[in-house]
Formats: sequence, structure tokens, C-alpha cells
Amino acid sequence: MVLLTNSRTPPTLPRMAPIAHFASRPSLLAALLLVALPHGSDAQTARPAPIASLDTAWSAISRTYWDTVVVQGPWRAAFDSIRATIKPTDDDDAVRRAIRALIAVPRQSHFTLIPGSAVPLPSARSAGGADGRTRNERDRPGTLGLLVRSIGDTVVAWRVATDGPAARAGVRPGDQIMGIDSVSIDTLRARITLGSGEDSGRVNRLVTTVVLARLGGDVGDSSEVTIRDAGGVTRTHWLQRVPMTGHLTQMGNLPPIVVSATHDSIAVGRGRFATVIRLSAWFPTVAPELDAFLFGSRGAAGLVIDLRGNPGGVVGMLAGVSGHMLDTAIALGVMRGRGATIRFVANPRRVAPGGTRVEPFAGPVAILVDAFSASTSEFFAAGMQGIGRARIFGERSAGQSLPALMSRLPNGDVLMHAIADHEDSAGRRVEGAGVVPDEPVLLRRVDLRAGRDAALEAARAWIAAQNP
Repeated sequence: MVLLTNSRTPPTLPRMAPIAHFASRPSLLAALLLVALPHGSDAQTARPAPIASLDTAWSAISRTYWDTVVVQGPWRAAFDSIRATIKPTDDDDAVRRAIRALIAVPRQSHFTLIPGSAVPLPSARSAGGADGRTRNERDRPGTLGLLVRSIGDTVVAWRVATDGPAARAGVRPGDQIMGIDSVSIDTLRARITLGSGEDSGRVNRLVTTVVLARLGGDVGDSSEVTIRDAGGVTRTHWLQRVPMTGHLTQMGNLPPIVVSATHDSIAVGRGRFATVIRLSAWFPTVAPELDAFLFGSRGAAGLVIDLRGNPGGVVGMLAGVSGHMLDTAIALGVMRGRGATIRFVANPRRVAPGGTRVEPFAGPVAILVDAFSASTSEFFAAGMQGIGRARIFGERSAGQSLPALMSRLPNGDVLMHAIADHEDSAGRRVEGAGVVPDEPVLLRRVDLRAGRDAALEAARAWIAAQNP
């Protein structure tokens, strides 16, 4: 996700307020789907003249979308048609449906309507509650310690946090998820297929997205998760969410997100080790840790940067991170907006903390991606691949790489809307296509059950072969 955080008046593109990508965050992508499922409501108290939110949404789009031919032609006609259906007595929910119909017109990523209840105003965020905790502390997302992925038309446990609620209940990687909160995966698939008209691969990703969204929630809340284990036994567990570990981050009109960066080492033969860095999202709160990991890896035999499941973040971080691996100020890609073109150029990192002079890392770099790697992660992976500095492993990425702006609407909802197009360092358009791995590695249940990370193993083998 590439986002320009703002309120109602977006800055012009050249000012470049903080940019981030967020459209692939599961809870946001699934918002439309969840409305149709028995999982609560995003309705708010009706406000005077709710149609003002539709008008404000169109105003933001029409002033910032880069393709003026589309804005002034078919999209404008669609807006006029949609607005004509709104009656003075319609409430916020009716206008939300109209806005969602409006932003569906271009069939592109980074157009999302986020309920205002998920993104409180700054004054509400900082207010303390009766329990003495700040709003941010109370809003820290909870986790069941379980992440899922699709394998064919099934949803399986992908990562199970050690000693998390799911692990303590006996859930293991490779277990098939049969249902969540009394809704079966087959039911979810039937509803999504009915409303999407998409190919089976996209339906599988949408089903997984909805399950990921339902696995999230507030600390202390519980969910019913039904799984089928390796022996074919079906069990239902009530799992209670615990606080997510990492840095709680809130930027502009974004919902709270917990961000983490971790690292470890893997042996690549002959007493040599490669550094593995896992980044959950691109936000400045983890930049010091990320820099420390990268500066500390100058003598490693290789680098593996794991961006699987990383939905994006602040694209401005790319200059510094890529500069750890590049010794020239080379562009990783370009963003073309209305009347402005911006190149994302690497900033070679030659001075370590404390003033010691170092050279950028010159060894092999592997990047791991999957269908939930999006936006800034795609900027980085495609850019590094395009200049020949990294080899990509895993599955094709999300194909959601448009820079976007976040605008607060009169009813309190937040509109994410794309403001520019993007090409990588090789002139390829990533939107809709994704980053294609140099070495495709499909997720297999047999690997998950055996505790094998096939994509990481492929990266390890490649690094070992680069400097025997």
C-alpha cells in the first residue's frame, strides 16, 4: 500500500507527504465481503446530508486520479448515474454502498472505503478509557497466533506462533481450516463466487483474505475455529486472542497496525551463514531495527528478505533499505501522477552508526514473496529484480502497487484512493500483474506438516551456490 496520509484536502503530489501502501491489509480488503457475512456491521449513526460523503469521495478522486480521460469520461458518467439513485432520506449505509460502487469502477487496487469506527479521529485515539489505558493501548490488535494461506481450493494453517492460542490448542501448520465462527469455508467460497465472477485462483485468495480478517480482532475476544488435522480428524477450538507483539503504529487516517522486524541466520555451508530478515510492514517505527540488522549483516554470505504477507507501508523507506545493498543511486521504479513523476532512488548506506565508514552489502540477495506481498513490498521486490540485484523466490505477489491517498469523509469514514501509476526499474507495470518470482516455489501441505519452508530452502541453496 502506498498512502499519502491526509484529511479532506490532499496535498499536491510533488509535496510527497508520507506515502504508504495498505490496500492489501486483510481487514481492509475484506470489508466488502464481510458486509455480506454474519460477522457484525460497520454501520454508524446517521449524520445530516450523508450524500455529502459521496460528493466528497468523488471530489477527492476527480482531483487526484492520474488518468484525466477516465475521470472526465466513463467514471464521471458512472458517478452521475450512481448519485442519481441516492434519495434525500437515504442513510449512511446507503451512501456507503454507493461509494463502494463508485470506487469499483476502475477495477484497480488501492480503492477502499474504511468505516470510521475502525479509524477514530486523533482526539478519540488519545483519549483515555475507564480502565486507565490510552485509546491506542486498548486498540492494540489481538491475535490467535495463526495465519492461513490457500492451497488449491483449501485454506490451511500456514504459520502457527509458538505458544500462541492456536498452538496451545494443538493446531499445526498444514492443518486444513474447515470453518470459523460457525461459517464453513465452503459457505464463504459459495458467497464469494456468487458475488465475484472471478477465476478460481482469485476466489481462493479472496476466501483466504476473509478468513485472515476473521482471525483478527480485539484482545480478549474469542473465535471458534474448526480444523481437520493430518490424521483426518476434525476438531473445533475456541481460541481467545492475545496482544500482538511488535510496535503499535498509527499513521494519519490508517487503522492501528502492529509492525515487527526480526532476523536470524541460516547456514549455507562451509561455516558460512546468511542473514534472514522478516518484515511485517514498511513503517518507520521499525526502521532503526531494520537498519541495525542490515548494517550488522555486512559480513554475511547472503541476505534473505522475507516479505511474505507484507502488505506494504511507507514507500520512502525504500531509499534507505535498498541503499544497504546498492552502491549507486539507481532508481527502483517510477511513480507517475497527475502532472508529476517521481523516481524512487536508492541511497547507498556508507556510514554505520557511530560514524564508521562501510560499503553497501555486495553479496547475493534473495527476496521471498507470496500472494499477500503487496504495494511497497512489490515496489521493492520488482525494483531490485529489475536491476538484477536480487533473485525472487516464492509465489507471484498481489499485483496491488498503486500509490494512494487517505481522505476523511464527512461521515467519518476514510476513503483510500489511488493517485498515481507505478512502473518498476525495468519499466514493467506491477499493478494487476504482480512480481513474478525467478524461482517459483509453491506452498505444499506436505512441507508445512514437515516443518519445511520450501521458499526459504530454495533461497538458501541459491545463496550457497553463489560463493562456494
